[in-house]
Amino acid sequence: MTELGVAAIVLFAAFTQGAIGFGFGMVAMGFLPLVIDELVAIPMVAVYSLLVAGLIAWRERAYLSWRRLAPPLVGVVAGVPLGLVFLTEVEPRYIRLTLGVFLVLYCLWSYFVSLKVGQRAIHDRWGYVAGLASGVLGGAFNTGGPPLIVYATLKNWDKDGVTSTLQVLFALTSIIAIGGHVTAGRMTTEILQLIAMLVPVIALGVWLGGRVYSRINQATFRNGMLALLFIAGLVFINKALAIV
Repeated sequence: MTELGVAAIVLFAAFTQGAIGFGFGMVAMGFLPLVIDELVAIPMVAVYSLLVAGLIAWRERAYLSWRRLAPPLVGVVAGVPLGLVFLTEVEPRYIRLTLGVFLVLYCLWSYFVSLKVGQRAIHDRWGYVAGLASGVLGGAFNTGGPPLIVYATLKNWDKDGVTSTLQVLFALTSIIAIGGHVTAGRMTTEILQLIAMLVPVIALGVWLGGRVYSRINQATFRNGMLALLFIAGLVFINKALAIV
């Protein structure tokens, strides 16, 4: 029964990222701890995130821009090791609470103000900050998407530009995080067996999501990003406040 629940969550998470370009880590880490231990879910989702990002990056490879990718890439490389330290050394509730409040306020601002009046694209230097924050969250909780997505929406990139850039960053985050989990002894035989068993589910979810992705226009894509970020913010706040 546990395996079936994990498979359903992983399928939905892979479908989500396949359909809108991000969200695997947030969906998976939002629900998997309900059926398996969080310290089992974290290394498992790191591997799955790499597989999902790799499949979508290949699908969107024609739209990848290394100039656009460089600033957040530097931040991610610096941030993931810090996130792995946070996982074992720092009380995570305040990180989750701060991020959750920020995401909720950002989404409300974006929908009610930014989308109505328009905005100028922010400078590339903010990519370093977004990459660093994403790396920390990705290394600690596999939820590094929100800072990068906020950065991408503020850069006013098109749908394919956002998607292709995010996949490379997610894949790099996962590679570094997996190395940290292996070093820390979290990647057990039991976890590896579960990972191997559900690889076909990952591929199916990404394929199904890809069929939806091709039908989504730019406005729907942006609204979908904001909706998922808003939900993620509420999840982060709930997790932070639920910890006694």
